[in-house]
Amino acid sequence: MPAWSPPALAAAFFIAVHYLLLRAASGRVADRVGALALETAAALGIAASFVLGPRGEVVANTRSGLALAAASGVAVSVASILIFMSLRKGGPVASTGTIVLGGGVALSALAAPWLFGESFTVRRAVGVALGIAAMWVLGGES
Repeated sequence: MPAWSPPALAAAFFIAVHYLLLRAASGRVADRVGALALETAAALGIAASFVLGPRGEVVANTRSGLALAAASGVAVSVASILIFMSLRKGGPVASTGTIVLGGGVALSALAAPWLFGESFTVRRAVGVALGIAAMWVLGGES
């Protein structure tokens, strides 16, 4: 198993918990207020991890790296509001999660070779096709 797999699998677990909690919260809080609570709690959790957690690899913090991370945070903020909206409007967790995550994975898998020089293999093409198929199958639930 590659070194990146265990943290990726653990992240998948927490994303599942995240979606289930989002579904439970949707309709009980305004979309932007819910997204603000979500992002504030995330920031506090990351800050606690930074202060209390073990030190990992030392990586230089560059201005461009910080700007790109901040831009990513803006994208996540917009996505959080839109996810709350989708769930509040009755989107099933399986459909919403599949479209949001599957769509994001498919789009990033298609863009990464162009942006980062990653190879676009038959395996990647099949994975993108399967992701799109999953979005079509699960996205049709209502």
